[in-house]
Amino acid sequence: MRINNIKKIFLGVSLFVALGISYSFIIPESVELISNQSTIEKVECTYGQCHAKAKSTGKRCKHCVSNKGDKNCWQHK
Repeated sequence: MRINNIKKIFLGVSLFVALGISYSFIIPESVELISNQSTIEKVECTYGQCHAKAKSTGKRCKHCVSNKGDKNCWQHK
């Protein structure tokens, strides 16, 4: 009878430790949202967004143009 109690306690402690370890690898939803928000930039330009593309990534420039009718920002003129 005493051995069964020891087995139950050992099993309970083992499950508790396993759940604790597995929970430590879960990323909280709030942290995930913050990291996603920092990589997404919403561009709302008055006169439009720069049409230039980066040579290294091929992605469009995120800066706004300064004057109406401009195609490129001050960095890419």
